[in-house]
Amino acid sequence: MLWQVINFFVLREQLLPTFLRHDRMLLFLQSIVTPLDEIYKETLYKMQHDGTTISLEKMLNEHFQVVGYNHQNHDATKTIYIEDVPQPDKLYIYQDEEDEVIFLEDDGDDNEDDIFLDSDNEGFLSYSFIIYIPDTYEFQEYNIRALVDTYRYFGKKYIIQTYTL
Repeated sequence: MLWQVINFFVLREQLLPTFLRHDRMLLFLQSIVTPLDEIYKETLYKMQHDGTTISLEKMLNEHFQVVGYNHQNHDATKTIYIEDVPQPDKLYIYQDEEDEVIFLEDDGDDNEDDIFLDSDNEGFLSYSFIIYIPDTYEFQEYNIRALVDTYRYFGKKYIIQTYTL
């Protein structure tokens, strides 16, 4: 994407009339422009990230300031990574009134255990992905959750686990 780059420090001089361009005025305007420049950079950073796995990994690796991490060579240098939870195989259930079993192999043995439907938890997984963080990093889980919740897609649940390097 093409972003418009604004340099507020140059802009303060360009918009100031020449007879007011002395050191005191420039320093005063710099004190006003500095917070505005920080907000501008934070907004651009947030706009460049979304809920995709690679974007979340990049954001977490940058947050922990991982030594040797290079966003240009993300896969080789990341230490914090995300894995999707494998989806369980689906089991299709039929009623006794149905003549043919289309989805299950029917061996004709009726001594098998009956399966009952639990419609409350049907299709429910406890989480969608796992965030792996090395145990050498000190972190507060609620801070990481706040950071990830800012960018993750709605409806995706996750857990945070540590691993040894």
